[in-house]
Amino acid sequence: MRAKTLAVLAAALAGCTSQANLERNPPMELRTGKSAEDYRSCLVAGLEKDGRHVEVQPQGNSQRVLVDSKVPGATAAIIDIGSASRGTRVQLREQMANNPLRPRAILTVVKDCL
Repeated sequence: MRAKTLAVLAAALAGCTSQANLERNPPMELRTGKSAEDYRSCLVAGLEKDGRHVEVQPQGNSQRVLVDSKVPGATAAIIDIGSASRGTRVQLREQMANNPLRPRAILTVVKDCL
């Protein structure tokens, strides 16, 4: 019975944190003086050091970094990295972004790499 309840809960959480749902959220926009490649390298290394699975997808002149959630089949964050007139533009869409009690590991890495 307990395993069944956990499976239903995990499925519900995965549905709430899909990539499509995260894309509907307004992003936190940040800027850095680093190049997009330097920022991406720092970001991926920091997230992997934190034990996160990261997938980088090229998208024209920008890159999208997908960070897997600890719940199977869910996405914890979408980070879009693109060149700007001076430096690099970073857009973070994160699961539970408005919850003050959420874990801040992803946000910390995003800011540390600026």
